[in-house]
Amino acid sequence: MDIISTWKAVLGELEISISPVYFPTWIKPLSLESVEKISEESQLVTILCPSAYHQTMVTQRYQGQIQRSLERICGVKTELAYIVGKDASASSAQVPSPLFDEPKAMPKGEGSNNLNPRLTFETYVVGGSNNFAYAAASGAAKSPGTRYNPLFIYGGVGLGKTHLMQAVGHAIYADHPDWNIMYISAETFGSDLIASLQNKKTPAFKKKYRAPNVLLVDDIQFIAGKEYIQEEFFHTFNELYMSQRQVILTSDRPPQEIAKLEERLSSRFMGGLMVDVQSPDFETRVAILTQKCEVLNISIPSEAISLIAERTTTNIRELEGALQGIYTKAVPMGGEITSDIVREYFGAEKERRTQRIRPNSVITKTAQYFSFKPAELTSSSRKAPLTAARHTAMYILYNDLQLPYEQVGRLFGGRDHTTVIHAVEKITEQLKTDPGMAKIIADIKHGL
Repeated sequence: MDIISTWKAVLGELEISISPVYFPTWIKPLSLESVEKISEESQLVTILCPSAYHQTMVTQRYQGQIQRSLERICGVKTELAYIVGKDASASSAQVPSPLFDEPKAMPKGEGSNNLNPRLTFETYVVGGSNNFAYAAASGAAKSPGTRYNPLFIYGGVGLGKTHLMQAVGHAIYADHPDWNIMYISAETFGSDLIASLQNKKTPAFKKKYRAPNVLLVDDIQFIAGKEYIQEEFFHTFNELYMSQRQVILTSDRPPQEIAKLEERLSSRFMGGLMVDVQSPDFETRVAILTQKCEVLNISIPSEAISLIAERTTTNIRELEGALQGIYTKAVPMGGEITSDIVREYFGAEKERRTQRIRPNSVITKTAQYFSFKPAELTSSSRKAPLTAARHTAMYILYNDLQLPYEQVGRLFGGRDHTTVIHAVEKITEQLKTDPGMAKIIADIKHGL
């Protein structure tokens, strides 16, 4: 069996065993570079990867499956080696979307963009919480309008969705400097539409938003419930999509969970690729802080960075804010950030936040997040969704406001302190395994 036939057989096996979401992202871009016979019973197979990052992900996630498949097909023991080159990424980028028989010519833009120059792939830190979103964004940048269109990025506040979306815009603009890349927020789209109606300039509005080669829209959830804005965005989206122009959207939740979003919009958003960005893990937080210190030319020992990463777990925005606050505190003391300054900062910061937040505000905000009334959380009802919301509020009151178990119990209709202990322990265990729970608590705390 020749190399081409061997690799086709391997891809056929892997396509069955690997999720259809991950197969085109990680496996399809690979190619078989060479097969070298080591002995009668073994061989060395070299695989070409489009990038070093792609190689790392394939090695960590799929090496065993690839190796076993090659051994079954070739009948000999197989060792794998990898090389990085452009051929693999180029070949995968040329695959047109199955939704179109052949790629249409992309209309030429005026060669403009309104992107933030700092929000690029080079400054985006990749970790376990965002690696799939990063891979999808990279794929969209390589084949705009064909591979992942629309690309829908969702996740909690301050997790880097806007950064990732604008990084795609920068990468596309670097390859196509004559294109028009437009970044807007959903609120800007709505405000411009209302202004165009008031000034009777609707044709100019339509021309403006249907002209870009790439449209990036932040916080698309804010068009929900606004009928005319949704109507106009539907037609704008269709115009861009049907002419194979890339659309990237961000939201704080997936389309199917956006209340009052029209079904026709939701189905179109879900028709592309949806990826979520989760709260950064400890290693990613350390990497983000290290990079930020290099950019700001801040000298800081690794122990202090680890302390900041341990104490700030909510989102990237809060992480950067903590670093800035600590640095400001250190300046009058000579500018050197020490572990003692970090501990002192977080002690004072937690006390200030706790004093500002009232217990009833936690109950109200948690109830709103889960679409309940505050009175329902403090009622005697034991319905499962209500109980989950109640446990979340109890956890925040105990863990963040540091209220005693007995006081928390009194806030919830005079419940026994053992009920609160159970709730706190349950949420604590859930946080260890469920990134979704971490996002819920982060979103509620951000609202507070």
